[in-house]
Amino acid sequence: MNFSIVTPTWNRSELVDALLKSLFDERQRYSQGEVEVLIVDSSTGEERDNIIASCQKYEAQYIAGDDSVRKKRNKGIKSAKYDHILFIDSDVTVEMGILDEYVEAYKNPYNVKLGGVLGYTEFTGKRTFWWKMLERTSLVNSFSFARDYPFHSWTIGNNVSFKKSVLEEIGMFEENFPFKLGGDDLDMTYRVTKAGYMISSAPNAVTYHSRKTWNNYKAVHDRAKRWGTMENFIVERHPELYKRVIPKNYLIEMFVLLALSVLSIITQNWIPFFIGTTWIVLNWIIDYVIDIKKSGFCSPIYFYGAQLIQMQYEIYRVIGSFKKKSIGALYKGIIFNRFQIKYGMAGEAFRIKKLIWSFLIVFSSWMIVYRVMK
Repeated sequence: MNFSIVTPTWNRSELVDALLKSLFDERQRYSQGEVEVLIVDSSTGEERDNIIASCQKYEAQYIAGDDSVRKKRNKGIKSAKYDHILFIDSDVTVEMGILDEYVEAYKNPYNVKLGGVLGYTEFTGKRTFWWKMLERTSLVNSFSFARDYPFHSWTIGNNVSFKKSVLEEIGMFEENFPFKLGGDDLDMTYRVTKAGYMISSAPNAVTYHSRKTWNNYKAVHDRAKRWGTMENFIVERHPELYKRVIPKNYLIEMFVLLALSVLSIITQNWIPFFIGTTWIVLNWIIDYVIDIKKSGFCSPIYFYGAQLIQMQYEIYRVIGSFKKKSIGALYKGIIFNRFQIKYGMAGEAFRIKKLIWSFLIVFSSWMIVYRVMK
C-alpha cells in the first residue's frame, strides 16, 4: 500500500524538521509500499529557506502554497501520486509503525464501505499553565477519538487518512470559509460520511503533538473563537446536524439570574437576586467536586479557567448565530453520531437534575434565612 503524506505549514521550521526526521525514519522502516512526503508551505524568508533545507535533507517534496490551510491541503491532494493520502500536521512527530497500523485498518475487517481511517494523537511537552486548563475542556477531545469510538462521522485533520479517489469524489476541502483555518476538516470529513463511506479507527497509529502551539492565551482564545464561530457555517452546509439540545448550564444560569434580578427590582427585595447568585456559586462548587471525582484533583484555578475557556467557545458560537439573525445556538447543538447520543444523554439528564435540586436547596435555605431575619 502506497501513501502520500500531506503536511500544510507556515513558519514552523523547527517543528517541520522534527516531523520530517520522524517520517524519514518511518519511511526507511516501512516495507509494504512506496511513501512520498509533501510539505505545502506559505512561509517566507529564513523560515522558508529552513523548511526547504529540511525537505532536501529528509527527501520530502517542497510545494509553495497559499496562506490557507485548506488550500494547502487541496494542493497536496492534487499533487499526490498515490491513492492513500495521510494528513499529518506540522507540529507533530510520528511513532514508528504508524504506516503499518494504517495498512491493517485499511484491510477493513468490518467489511464496510471504507473511505478513511483516523489515528490517535497524543500531546507531549511541558504542561504549562494554559495547558492545565485546556486539557479539561472539550477542545482537545477529538484528538483521542480513535481510542474512543470504532467509527466516526467526522474527524480532525491531523493523523487521518483518506483515499484520494474519495476526496476527489466529494470535492476535497471547502476553501471559501472565513478564517485561514478551522472547521474545514470537520466539514470535509463529514461529507465523506454523507457520501456513504465509513471512517474507521486505527487506535495504535500514533502521532505526538507538541503543546508548543497551544501554550499561550492567544492560541487558546483563537481556537475557541474560530471553532465556535465556524459551527454556524457548518450547520448552514449540513442543517441535518443541528438538533434541539438542553441549553448549556451557563445559559440556564444566566436567564434564571436575569429573571430573579428583574423580580428583585420589581419587588424591591434582594432575596431573589441572592437566590440566583448563591445557586450559581453552588453549581460551580458541585461541578468542581464532580470533576475531581472523575478526573482527579486539580487546582480550582485550572478548573474554573477551563470553564471560562469553554465559555469562550460557546459565546462565539452564540454570537455567530446572532449575526446570522438566528437564536438557534441558544437551544440547538451539533449532534454527529449515535455514539455521542448514546453516551451523552445520561450525562444530560444528570446535569438537569443537579440544577433543579441545587436550586431547590438554595431556595429553601434563603426562605429560612428570610423568615428568621423577618
